[in-house]
Amino acid sequence: MTSTSAIGRGRGGASQPSRPKRRLEGAGFVLPQLALLLVFTFWPLTQVIGLAFTRYDVLSSPEFVGFANFEFLFAWQDFQRIILNNVLLLLGVAVWVAVPFILSILIFPMKHATLIRTLLFIPAMLPPITVGVVFRIVLANDGPINQILKTLTFGVLSPNWLTDSNLVLFSVIMVISWATMGTGILLFSAGLAAISPSYVEAALLDGANKWQIIWHIYRPGLSSVTRFFTLMLTITTLTGFFPWIYALTRGGPGVSSVTLDYAIYQTLVGGTQLGRGAAIAVIALILMAFVILIQVVMRRIRQAEDWS
Repeated sequence: MTSTSAIGRGRGGASQPSRPKRRLEGAGFVLPQLALLLVFTFWPLTQVIGLAFTRYDVLSSPEFVGFANFEFLFAWQDFQRIILNNVLLLLGVAVWVAVPFILSILIFPMKHATLIRTLLFIPAMLPPITVGVVFRIVLANDGPINQILKTLTFGVLSPNWLTDSNLVLFSVIMVISWATMGTGILLFSAGLAAISPSYVEAALLDGANKWQIIWHIYRPGLSSVTRFFTLMLTITTLTGFFPWIYALTRGGPGVSSVTLDYAIYQTLVGGTQLGRGAAIAVIALILMAFVILIQVVMRRIRQAEDWS
């Protein structure tokens, strides 16, 4: 007959905690994290959403104005250009992902691959403000890049990289590509290390060329890394571009390089349009959620196609 004292004992005779006790222990781990989320994420978020429907200048109490802030923003021609700037920068995500993807594949089989990856990662360790200030000098109208181009083209080619409204976003995309390249190479290199070399060997035996191997082996093998890096860059583009724009262009010329987060700074710097700045923040969050939703839907569609 089994002894009652043996009930509830696990392997080695150690007694197992009761279910309520386990739940209490689990809550002890979860509640501090939940409290931090509530205090530092959800509460500020609700405050921002609430301010978006008010007219508030710090000196007086917030005045509820309904959707007036949003109506003003969507009727404001400059804000339409700001939205377009963010959309164009989101297209730059394809460049920021593709460049390290290709480079990581080229570097991976090299003899000194670790050293090369380390050198390429150095720009990623520099603060965005530092990178922006350096490239503001490098890309100036009389900067080193234009001096080289003038020499090579006998003075014919000398673009205004940061002062031409048609070139400024292209310049920003190229600078960000250089700055984020090292991070992407490290992520993709880790993914390449997890792909079995036997797949590549089998493909070579079947007569596959380099581009076929990249498309049919490396691309699907690195899909999870690609999704993660793309999502990280997308969120940064919509919510973390301020230091780059501030250091590189100050949003100019005009509003040709103003992003949503930089527009929030511009509306808040005087302290008289907090409601309008909060409305821009809400629009940025909605746009970010929409872009992430598109990525999730596309992933589900691809998964459905793979299963079919």
